[in-house]
Amino acid sequence: MPKAKKKGRFIEFFSTVGGGVFKTGSGATKAARRIGKTLAGREVAGEPDEVTRRLQELKKLETLRGEREKESGRMEKVWEARVELKRPLSERLAESFYAPPLKRPAHRMVGFFKGLEEDLYKANLAISPEQYVALMLGVSIIFGVASIIFVLLLTQSLFALAIGAMVSLFTFLLMRNQPKSRAKARAVDINRTMPYVLRHMATQLSSGIGLPETITSVSKTNYGALSEEFGRVIGDMHAGRSMEEALSAMDKRVESEALQRAVKQIQRTMRLGGDLARTLGILADETAFELRMKLRDYTQSLNMMSMLYMFAAAVIPALLVIMMMVSGMMGGAGFTTDTTVVLYIFFLPFLLFYFVVMIKRREPRV
Repeated sequence: MPKAKKKGRFIEFFSTVGGGVFKTGSGATKAARRIGKTLAGREVAGEPDEVTRRLQELKKLETLRGEREKESGRMEKVWEARVELKRPLSERLAESFYAPPLKRPAHRMVGFFKGLEEDLYKANLAISPEQYVALMLGVSIIFGVASIIFVLLLTQSLFALAIGAMVSLFTFLLMRNQPKSRAKARAVDINRTMPYVLRHMATQLSSGIGLPETITSVSKTNYGALSEEFGRVIGDMHAGRSMEEALSAMDKRVESEALQRAVKQIQRTMRLGGDLARTLGILADETAFELRMKLRDYTQSLNMMSMLYMFAAAVIPALLVIMMMVSGMMGGAGFTTDTTVVLYIFFLPFLLFYFVVMIKRREPRV
């Protein structure tokens, strides 16, 4: 009988444990079914699970990073193109013409042009003398060939070769004087903006701002060539020059009396001391008065120049027609039809254009 009791107890114990395991398994099964139903409901509703959502977010971030890199690369190319376009056309053309066909002649001819490097420096052109000589050769050849073709199409005469040679030589000489003309134009622009710059500097100095900061402020303001020159002064100072040396270098490369007076006053004040703001204000008033006097003199001389232009535009064409008619009556020994056509197409427009340029160059920049 005791053995039967023991067996009953063992059976009861194992049945109890089995029942608990069965209940635990059924609970886990029910929980798994509930989780499956929840996930299925989310998938039906369009809601991904946590892992899928994070993978999708990572994919979006990777896509955005790629798009940003492409956009930054595109913007860098755009900025490089803009910086390249800001360079003067002469610098870009000089680099283009400085090729093997013109490189060797340019190196041989550069010794014949004394002072070319100084003229390029004053004109603020970042071109070597060899590159500029190559540019002179290339442009003169292009204009010469174009003029020969144009005259041949009009007259079909060998006189076109002489016209082409003359045009090529004239273009070559004009290109040689271009750096000097550019330097003079920069000086005119500096004289025009000098009163405003001096008042700008006087206002800055009177408010307690130092001279280096004032020069930097002028270089960042839109004052044309004068802002560029002040920027070169700042660059020389960053390269190790003193302010006095940098101002002296600007004084040598710019042919402007107003700027030279201002530089001397600044250097004198730096050595001896004084009220620089008041001095620059007085210089600004004097420069503005000189510009007004130049404008008055220009208006007085404009009447004579307009009379000369009217004579060239009205009398010379009629005179050429009369000379052609007289030459035809005398057998055509003087003015032929081809010669008259060339004079009308080239000489007369060039003469009128020269008058316009001279009138414009004498105009004061106020």
